[in-house]
Amino acid sequence: MILKKKGVVLKVTRKRVVALFLACMFSVMTLFSSQQVIYAFGVESEQRKEGECCPQTCLLINNGFTAHLNMYYELLAEKYTPQYVDTWREISREQAVLKKKISEAMKNGQLMHGEVIDQEWYKKHEELQTLFVQAVEQRNEKAIKKVLPKVFQQQKDLNKMYKERLAMIN
Repeated sequence: MILKKKGVVLKVTRKRVVALFLACMFSVMTLFSSQQVIYAFGVESEQRKEGECCPQTCLLINNGFTAHLNMYYELLAEKYTPQYVDTWREISREQAVLKKKISEAMKNGQLMHGEVIDQEWYKKHEELQTLFVQAVEQRNEKAIKKVLPKVFQQQKDLNKMYKERLAMIN
């Protein structure tokens, strides 16, 4: 597709569309991080009392946003760390199943006491997300290639915490 604007010819390619999609996703993520929201693909603390904030403000990500975020990470992996694409797909699929089980356990009253996500994980997550956002903002390919596997490993660690928490109720 070719667009003309004020004498400038702009060729719209798949690559440009993907870049625009990534820029939009990054903008959304930056907006949330600027409000000091922690991206914890997780579940809100069940200890939270009505009208009271949990120690770390968690963002409950709905299914639609999760799909976009998973696609964003997958596209980044395809571009910068292709060897981790299958790893990310496995982590995200497993996480979806675990989050569903945790949600059901909370609804059924089986999971009522204790944190689902370790507080230390939140601290590390916040630090890693800061590095990740900086790398993406600067379009620093080396930094993205370095931090992306760490982001994936952290999500894998989160899955492990979910499994441990679910094992406590079985």
